[in-house]
Amino acid sequence: MTDSVNGAATGSVTGTESLTDMVWANAERFGATIGFRRRDAGSWVDVTTREFATQVLELAKGMIAAGLRPGDRVALFSATRYEWTLFDFACWSVGAATVPVDPTATSAEVEWILSDSGACAVLVESAAHRETVRRVVDRLPEIVWVWQLDGDEEVPSAVEELTALGTQVFDDRAHERRLAVRTDDIATVVYPHGDHPKRAELTHGELLAQVRGTIAAHPAPLRAGHSLLVLLQLADLPTRLITLACVYTRTTLGHAPDSDDLFTDLGVFRPRVIVADAELLGRFHDSARAKAYADGNMFVFDTAESVAISYGAQRGSVSLALRLKHAMAGKIVYPKLRAAFGGRCVAALTSGVPLDGQRVNFFRGIGIEVHQLGTALSE
Repeated sequence: MTDSVNGAATGSVTGTESLTDMVWANAERFGATIGFRRRDAGSWVDVTTREFATQVLELAKGMIAAGLRPGDRVALFSATRYEWTLFDFACWSVGAATVPVDPTATSAEVEWILSDSGACAVLVESAAHRETVRRVVDRLPEIVWVWQLDGDEEVPSAVEELTALGTQVFDDRAHERRLAVRTDDIATVVYPHGDHPKRAELTHGELLAQVRGTIAAHPAPLRAGHSLLVLLQLADLPTRLITLACVYTRTTLGHAPDSDDLFTDLGVFRPRVIVADAELLGRFHDSARAKAYADGNMFVFDTAESVAISYGAQRGSVSLALRLKHAMAGKIVYPKLRAAFGGRCVAALTSGVPLDGQRVNFFRGIGIEVHQLGTALSE
């Protein structure tokens, strides 16, 4: 079956399932498994599936104490980071729906999404995002809560604020709210790019079906024991589905926004799989070529690139001459190219505009398979 929203294949879902089931199933059966690696002050901290479930529960209790009701909508206005996924599951645990907002959205775009979705709460990443919301909130009477991830002297962090508030709520009450969520309840409200875009409301069952379809379409990279680093914004639906598929399969998940620290993050995290787009992969390629040219190795790079493209284009038998050239480049050049991705990367999942065929063959030739995800919502 193919989903009409994003073109991804889907899997069947029973009537009693919700997206949060996977969190507690993992915590109960595979509690010591490293489900996430969270970036913290330049380093990466392991988070087990049991720890993640505990943090989701603590935030859910805080939301209940704050007064969030089933069916309420919470906007997530933040760049890619661990807490984005944490709040996604916490909101679902209390029966709320999440509304992704691109972190680069303008005030007008933010106002439209918050108004059209009927959001009553907003999770912002920074003081700058909070200021964007402040400029429009007077025209949005339904907004009751604004929580900020990056705390400062004046504003506590959202995690700290809600965790402290939740201490007055018993665990059983939070679990009752979670177990009351039905398959046909709205889980998220998503918007494509554009001026006053039309919203799409997706249920727990629809998202879960797409997650299972994503796993079925990409079984090799999405599996326990692998690690995946997300480099795209989670407001992109195919990218978000991959993060949910990681939770489902216990693929260790990391979040890294596209920033000046990107190469450092890749070098420290050392993912087996990355989630990127054509522009980002193109930058990797161009950066490698520019470095080779600056070092006076233009002939070596150009030759190795040509061999990689030819080798990557092969789908059947490969000539002996090409195999020998590829083996030589594989010892001298390709390890240096893969080192930019952390040295262990074997696959890149891409969203958005497809990478052109020659670039796909280049990356395949150096040992990194490129897989295109389902298309995003159309305007």
